[in-house]
Amino acid sequence: MTATRRADWAARALVTAGALLPYWRLLTFSTLFVTDDGFASDIFNGELPGRVLISQMLRHGQLPVWTSQLCSGLPLAGAPADPIGLGLFALLPTAAALDAFVIILLLIAAHGTYGLARRLGADRWGAVLAAIAFAGSGYIAAQLKHLGIVSTIVWLPVGLSLLDRALAPPDGPTHVPPTLTLPRRALWLAAFATIFAEQVLCGFPQSAYISGLVYACFTVYRLTLSVRRGLPLKETFVLMAGVGVAAIVAGAIGGIVLLPLSAAGSVSDRAEGIGWDWSTRLAYWPPNILTFIRPYHYGFVGNGTYTGDSIYWEDYGYVGLLPFLLACYGVVAERRRAAVLFIAALTVVAYFCVLGRATPFFHAVYVLVPGMKLFRFPTRFLIVVELGIGLLGAFGLTRIRAVLSRRGRPALGLGVAIAICAATIVDLCIYQPRQNPMVRASEWLAPPPMAALLAQDGSAVRTFNPRHRDIHRLAFAEARGWADVTPFYRLRNVLDPNTGGGYWSVASADCYAAIAPRWYVDLWGDHNRELSLMAFLTGLDTARHTVKIAPILPNVVRGFGVTHLLSPEPIEGASLPLVVHFPDAYAYRIDNASRVRVVGSAEYVANDTAAVRRLVDPAFDPDRSVILDDVMPPEGAGTGTPGSAGRAAIVTEDARHLTIETDATQDGYLVVADTFYPGWSAEVDGVATPIYRANLAIRAVPVARGHHQVRFEYEMPGLVRGAQLSLVGLSMLLIWIAGATYSGRRVRR
Repeated sequence: MTATRRADWAARALVTAGALLPYWRLLTFSTLFVTDDGFASDIFNGELPGRVLISQMLRHGQLPVWTSQLCSGLPLAGAPADPIGLGLFALLPTAAALDAFVIILLLIAAHGTYGLARRLGADRWGAVLAAIAFAGSGYIAAQLKHLGIVSTIVWLPVGLSLLDRALAPPDGPTHVPPTLTLPRRALWLAAFATIFAEQVLCGFPQSAYISGLVYACFTVYRLTLSVRRGLPLKETFVLMAGVGVAAIVAGAIGGIVLLPLSAAGSVSDRAEGIGWDWSTRLAYWPPNILTFIRPYHYGFVGNGTYTGDSIYWEDYGYVGLLPFLLACYGVVAERRRAAVLFIAALTVVAYFCVLGRATPFFHAVYVLVPGMKLFRFPTRFLIVVELGIGLLGAFGLTRIRAVLSRRGRPALGLGVAIAICAATIVDLCIYQPRQNPMVRASEWLAPPPMAALLAQDGSAVRTFNPRHRDIHRLAFAEARGWADVTPFYRLRNVLDPNTGGGYWSVASADCYAAIAPRWYVDLWGDHNRELSLMAFLTGLDTARHTVKIAPILPNVVRGFGVTHLLSPEPIEGASLPLVVHFPDAYAYRIDNASRVRVVGSAEYVANDTAAVRRLVDPAFDPDRSVILDDVMPPEGAGTGTPGSAGRAAIVTEDARHLTIETDATQDGYLVVADTFYPGWSAEVDGVATPIYRANLAIRAVPVARGHHQVRFEYEMPGLVRGAQLSLVGLSMLLIWIAGATYSGRRVRR
């Protein structure tokens, strides 16, 4: 092995160690992180139980399109379909899958940045510093709970490196090395398309979009530089078109994620709320620029001391003091280098985007750049700032070593580089692990007593936690962020949203969902808009340590199949049978609750406001009548007298089908207390029948007197076309690779 090769392997080894040291506990493959968001946790209420649920379906040979375990029924629209994440969670136990996933992502970020820095002109030690800074950056540390975000953005340096290879300028006006022939460039572009497709498949379109903007800017910069160095204009336009085609192919491959997400968004409460105010409401706090130098200048949310006027984990961007200072030096010292100027400009522009409405710049970008209006949290451009600082720091360290070498002191330069890299690793090991508290997976994933108790009642159980967001906020305050995670352990026993259905097969009426239809939000609320019918019917008395409910609440939730109310505090306001009282949890039973029922009559309402008014009317009995929304039922349907019209029972159920048998004593309606979503179809004894949105948010179908079998089938809107588009994109990519490989062989001959 040559000395150069040994040096490269040594640098890569240091990059690996530097990236993993802050997260060394993941190497045990037996730990989970339980980072909180205040009102819920994106990791332990959202991403992790969702991935566990999907992996369970895959192991049972079911396509994960729908689950009845969460949100009274929830489509898994746009769930991450990246091969790495899917494979790990499908094949490994939960803790091992999560830990291995994060380790792989950190290594991709680190080694991708190392390779990019080397290509852009940094020496080995400068590239090592950039890799350590980016993989250990504050953005990745604070957003680690958003697996979809992190699994997308870690590929950004890799994508830029591949673009740089494809678009690299020739050595001179007349000399084009064999490695830069068009077929070879085409192969590099195909590799770039593969990486970009992986980013799209990760299921977080905003981060993929931000990456796409960076790729577009880099393409313009690189081709401009190549033209100046002699690249023919014809080849320049061919390469630009090639980048565009690569982006189109990547988007097509991601169709299986993008089209279902778009379909889900079209019926969500966000469909009408997107605008300037919505996009910039959760803004960066400009004084947080000081945290690039002193990370906890305004306190730390993890111990309850943060005083900033913003969401801490969206603003945190510390990459280490020395990389930041070296980045400032690198911009000044290497200001004549094109790569430095481009990266510095990109970093500044990205930071102005991060500032959002604090400057007029972002408004111009919002208006002029297509796609900007689709997303909120401009703070997520912070990842570009982090990468820019790391790369500029690499140039700064490279310059210092070059200056010392010219002065005849190369050994000192090496010592300085080693000291800076080591100090940065120590610096990041001190600050970044605090962003994600670790717990033992065996303890966290073990079924709590409540889950074990309710599981004995079988699949008919459906729980509801009144005021769970407020209760979670109290736990967050008691934990002082996450200085003491004991309060979060206690929340497990009231089956905090998603945990019961995701881990222990105890279904919940509501949940923590990224995108929910407007009628679901009107009923249950969500993390974007908590104002809802259930918020109106419930309250929290912190002085008396009780949960207050309206007397009508049991009757209302009974109609939505809720069998148990769970709470860490006693529930007052209605007389309910107490099933069990643990030290940290109460369980109350809702009598006569059922997920399916047959009723004798229907009441038509003109709008959702009228439906809500009728639902809270004490005279309304969900066992006797159903409220139909949106459309008038066919003439003659449901003309029976109000009252129970027979029995209904679930026969079979999987991720796409639900079969129910009914015995109706008169013409009426089968009411299924599952959330209404486009994509469901129904047949009664093999004959298609309409599905109505009923009782504001659930489903109903007309059934005639007698015995019938009602079969529901779900086709996720956008899934089939998305899968077809993905296959087309994948086929295009394979043809591209085969064609470029064949052309390359002919050129070499």
